[in-house]
Amino acid sequence: MNRQAANLVRQWSAIHRCQRPRKVATATVDHPTIFGQSQRTHFGVTVVSEEGLFTRVLLSASLFLQRATWFALFVVSLCSPLNSAFAADDVFSPPAAADVRTKVLQWVAERGVTDKAVLENIGREWVIEENPLTTEEIFQRVIRTLTLADADAKQIIEACREAVPVATWPREVVPQTDAMAEFARQHLRLFVGRFLAQRQLYEEALEVLVVVDPKQVVDPASYFFQRAICEHQLLKKSDAMKSLGNLLDNTQNVPERYRAVALLMRHDIEQLKEASLGEVAKKMSDVERRLILGRGGEKTQKVEEEIVEALDEIIKKVEQQQQNSGGGGGQGGNQNQSGGAAGDSSVKGATASGEVDKKDIGNKAGWGSLAPKKAAEAKNVINRNFPSHYREAIEQYFKKLANRPAGKE
Repeated sequence: MNRQAANLVRQWSAIHRCQRPRKVATATVDHPTIFGQSQRTHFGVTVVSEEGLFTRVLLSASLFLQRATWFALFVVSLCSPLNSAFAADDVFSPPAAADVRTKVLQWVAERGVTDKAVLENIGREWVIEENPLTTEEIFQRVIRTLTLADADAKQIIEACREAVPVATWPREVVPQTDAMAEFARQHLRLFVGRFLAQRQLYEEALEVLVVVDPKQVVDPASYFFQRAICEHQLLKKSDAMKSLGNLLDNTQNVPERYRAVALLMRHDIEQLKEASLGEVAKKMSDVERRLILGRGGEKTQKVEEEIVEALDEIIKKVEQQQQNSGGGGGQGGNQNQSGGAAGDSSVKGATASGEVDKKDIGNKAGWGSLAPKKAAEAKNVINRNFPSHYREAIEQYFKKLANRPAGKE
């Protein structure tokens, strides 16, 4: 395939020289202001002057792609190494900056961009310095290029500057990008998904991220990381474990900050048990997030009901455990008390029934109207069995029990 591409280049160069008999340079052009390194002319265009080099290259490429259908074979042969970098089986590896630049320039040429100022700005974006670029830096350059060369992409990207987007807007992103080229479509969706996840709009973020192909983006680590965060926060445990596995085990060049947080999320999910206090705590955090976003609809109310039911079940289990643990000793004590009461129920020489007048013992302030010592013991039990942020809720629960009228459950 590479030999075929080389032959096509030589044939096209010969035709091009016949059409343009003026003397041109065929040597490598040193132009650090464009590519940051020695670079042969792009798409067979040979230019010797520095001024307007990048603009003339893209203009020539754009016109040539429109007039010569056979040149598509050459484009395919050039892109084959990049495609292998983007679509490695089972291993997600970010492509090199030079490969991404080639892909970007190809996309710009296919769009037929002719504005000189736009082409110059794109050229400045893709100056590759001596220091290697991170995947995040490459991704941001891709996004800026999309903004410069595509008005629809620019509109979507600028919409992400809003602090809180309209709730229905994320669902419009997918159909809006369907007609775009694969390169632009995948990176725009990743950009929007990341934005929504950072704004804690996890449901909407997942709607966008699930249609992104991680093999076609320059930053697959960011894709898996943002998707895992959404699934972790929404308690989609199996999906989150799959995303974390791809991030930690199947993705190359993962940033350390992603790896550290991913390991914590994996450990958290592995330790999380069904209907446990940990799960209840996460649901409470999710409800708080929804309310902050102004979302108190049916979904939020359903989660609130699940929290109340789970807390009731947990409290019942704790009460049952306490009754079982004190049942043996309490039974003997009750027998002694009943025996003592029987002996004291009648007084020698007394004819009355033994009833006494009720006394007003007051209702002094204190948790559940218990004696201070008993209240302290109960609080210690709560502190041992429950996280600290549940103490207030459980205290309120038992206060209601203490104030409940006698004879009612």
